Amino acid sequence: MVGIGGASSFRIGFSDLWTYRVEDTHTRLPLDQLSLKDCGHIHGRLELWVGEKLLPYLGYFGPDDVCFNSWLCQLRAALKQLQTAERSSYIFDEGEQGQPAFLFEREDTELYISIVDSIISDGLAHPEWQRIGCRFPDFASSTEEFLKSFRSTLDREAPELARAWWKAVLRESL
Repeated sequence: MVGIGGASSFRIGFSDLWTYRVEDTHTRLPLDQLSLKDCGHIHGRLELWVGEKLLPYLGYFGPDDVCFNSWLCQLRAALKQLQTAERSSYIFDEGEQGQPAFLFEREDTELYISIVDSIISDGLAHPEWQRIGCRFPDFASSTEEFLKSFRSTLDREAPELARAWWKAVLRESL
């Protein structure tokens, strides 16, 4: 597990990255077999720790089947949105297969994360995951480090496609 954030109030970890072919979504392939024409999805284990609590529901088929195509974009977008004002919010409501929505609310130097009802699916709020707090600077630094670490991992494990994947998925160059 690659861990980012050390002893901070918000930490990110990832491991066991894999991809698949559209015609065989059940077979997990190593990243050196990543193909942009085969949708280029990267899955694996992603852990977001808010204090001592592990954020659930990141992957519909379990904690080792998180879609990094979605979460990389959403964490980056959340960071950009939350950096715009000391009082701001961001919601990630994927709505896929009954998933709930994730609400990020910044209040000055604090960030609160909640699992809320999805407005586009039947995903429901989690009563134990309402306004779980961390420091916004910890979220910001951990997210930036996570993006850098993921880029480095992708460069190492799928060097032929790393730049093209990053550009296609995140719409920016490495």
